[in-house]
Amino acid sequence: MKYNNPIIKGFYPDPSICKFNGKYYLVTSSFEYFPGIPIFESTDLVNWEQIGHCLTRKSQLDLTNSPTSSGIFAPTIRTDGKFLYVIATNRTIKKNFIVKTDDPYLNKWSDPIFISNWDGIDPSLFFDNDGKVYIQGNAYKSDEQLGIYEAQIDISNGKLLTPRKLICKGSGGKAPEAPHIFKKDNFYYLSIAEGGTEYGHMVTIFRSKSIFGPYEPCSDNPILTNRSTSNKIQCVGHADIFEDYEHNWWAVCLGIRVSGHHAYYHHLGRETFLAPIKWNFDGWPKVNIDGHLNVEMSGPLRNMQQQNNDLICDFSKLESIPKRFVYLRNPDNTSYKLIKNKGLMLYGANSSLNEVKPITLLGLRQSDFKVKYKVKIYFNKNSTNLRFGLSAFMSKEYHYDLLVDLFLNEISLIARIGNINCKISYLSLSSNNFIELEIDADSDYYYFYFYKNDKKIFMDKLECKFLASEVSATFTGTMLSVFSLSNENAKITVKEINYLEEK
Repeated sequence: MKYNNPIIKGFYPDPSICKFNGKYYLVTSSFEYFPGIPIFESTDLVNWEQIGHCLTRKSQLDLTNSPTSSGIFAPTIRTDGKFLYVIATNRTIKKNFIVKTDDPYLNKWSDPIFISNWDGIDPSLFFDNDGKVYIQGNAYKSDEQLGIYEAQIDISNGKLLTPRKLICKGSGGKAPEAPHIFKKDNFYYLSIAEGGTEYGHMVTIFRSKSIFGPYEPCSDNPILTNRSTSNKIQCVGHADIFEDYEHNWWAVCLGIRVSGHHAYYHHLGRETFLAPIKWNFDGWPKVNIDGHLNVEMSGPLRNMQQQNNDLICDFSKLESIPKRFVYLRNPDNTSYKLIKNKGLMLYGANSSLNEVKPITLLGLRQSDFKVKYKVKIYFNKNSTNLRFGLSAFMSKEYHYDLLVDLFLNEISLIARIGNINCKISYLSLSSNNFIELEIDADSDYYYFYFYKNDKKIFMDKLECKFLASEVSATFTGTMLSVFSLSNENAKITVKEINYLEEK
């Protein structure tokens, strides 16, 4: 059956997957955004519902003063049959940890169990048939030799039961990382990522009869990569290999959809992709026949794929904020108040988008190139200290803002590109107490509009490539966001947010 990649669109990188109670559960990295570690549920691998996040409390995820592209790195999800376990790294506090739940749909994940004497990133867990549990990870920004390390672990308290041991140095590519172990036909298979999470990214695999090795490499490594191709999917790697309920084998992995021609760039972030696996007669896996990932693919699926990322959101009729929305670092919960029949009150923070300070910002991942993001906002036109608007936000150094300033009685378009902070255009406001703001996008530009007396007014357009990770040096993707920068308890009321992908 045919399906399209990515299976989860937008900034959802480093996917990990497992089976639990007849369904599939998938988690991804979330970096400096809160709540942390989005979790998805599916019955068929191609239709996914985000059911929440694993880290919803500050006691679970402290992002205080988290810099750009810090926070949560590369979670792995596994089960012992009774509980789901997620292991991850919080780079903001430089610690690895485990959380668990017996019901992921209720979002009642435990507080973290921090892992003693385990440095690096990309931690993974393997539950062996004899009940023993092992942790794997890499040597990241340490004095250790680069490679994949392993130890037996007590997951109840995070203590290592054996010394940390180097089990694989990789196949020669830079940055050996993203280890995952699975067992098949009495072999322990170790998949890793190499080449860096950029255009040289690849998946390599090794196997051993013993959990601690030695691990022999597959002669066909890398088993999955799009490097040195003209494919519009690039940076493919960081795979998690698994067997589905029908005994078919698959890999979920990250990749990017690029824009540009001679010089590629990407601004949607690293996304989640799916590839089928067959097993060769010699006991090694073959990914998608040719070892490459494509947009249009086929595999032994239960159901047809039906993707829809549109979000029509009238906050005046909601009892809770939809799960797809996130905050930049830990939010001040008093700054976000959902009032029935009115909307979502955003109380402004006395800071700017250019700082690592508490900020009132509600973000939504941009999931495709051609989208429309429209927000209807009510405000007190006499609050002269009120400043608010929309942002196509990649980081504090790279964002485009449609800013309403009541003190200046104007709306302006501002581009922040590195240390360049430039007002592109500005116009005077009307005397109304509400405004509709809009950001449209295609693969090359963001287009900025506001509505004045029911007339749609074009402010200007700005290039997508200056928000791209190749320029901004980020691990994240563009967040389409509404923000408030006011002080003295000034507020805006977000009545509606409409997000539409153009088909």
